[in-house]
Amino acid sequence: MTTLAAELLGHLRLSAASALVLHRDSLWTVADDCFDLHRYDLGGRWLGQWPLLPGVLPDDPAERKARKADFEAMALLPDGSLLVLGSGSTEGRLRGALFDPHERVRAIDAGDLYRALGAQLQELNIEGAVVQGEHLLLAQRGNGKGGENALVVLALRQALADLAQGRLGAEALLAIRPIRLGELDGVPLGLTDLALGRGGRLLFSAAAEAGGSSYLDGACTGSLVGWLDQAGQPQGLRRLEPRVKIEGLCALGDDSLLLVADADDPAVRAPLFRLAGHWLDAL
Repeated sequence: MTTLAAELLGHLRLSAASALVLHRDSLWTVADDCFDLHRYDLGGRWLGQWPLLPGVLPDDPAERKARKADFEAMALLPDGSLLVLGSGSTEGRLRGALFDPHERVRAIDAGDLYRALGAQLQELNIEGAVVQGEHLLLAQRGNGKGGENALVVLALRQALADLAQGRLGAEALLAIRPIRLGELDGVPLGLTDLALGRGGRLLFSAAAEAGGSSYLDGACTGSLVGWLDQAGQPQGLRRLEPRVKIEGLCALGDDSLLLVADADDPAVRAPLFRLAGHWLDAL
């Protein structure tokens, strides 16, 4: 597998960055251990933040982990709203938020959809989201029981109707498509984010994290990027250096990628990387 070096652009104000969306010439990100939406310029300079949920999380690591919303996925919707979703890995993580173009926030209850997914997956852990055509796609990360990586396919029209009511329901669910990623240095890979590239190509990031748990963090041996073909099979895999846990990516017009990593340490600020567009040259 080809290894590519990602250029470090800087560090963000949050630590556990978990998603990345390009919108209005800015980068938007959330973290799995806070309630705020952050905005940065393309070089990583902070431009502002907005609370998505009320309240303040405790400083104690165990209490914080138990009470966090675990925001792991974010998608840009057709009207310019940003949909932020929790992982669904516990009952407290079945919620999300909708941040509209007027900077208004609406709480989203994803419990109905997530419980339907949980009935078909051994251990739910939603970590990525993107709109592709008439579908809203969610990335199920297989770092828990059963190692089930999957692409969750939702009907976009139904999902938008649900969101207008402050919810996501099982009615939008069209399919759950297994994704086989294999291992990196003997550690199973798990999907961590989705993005659209030029021509609508479905890009993804994946990380190899030991431990076999969607709740507890494990040692990460590295990350890779690639794309999924129409059959949902991974293509064009590229290992990344440095060996960090990439949890968010977005594509620029020149096919370069911007990526954020989570160090699983609240004292370490999340790094922002750039991967030049030539990563696709061999495809």
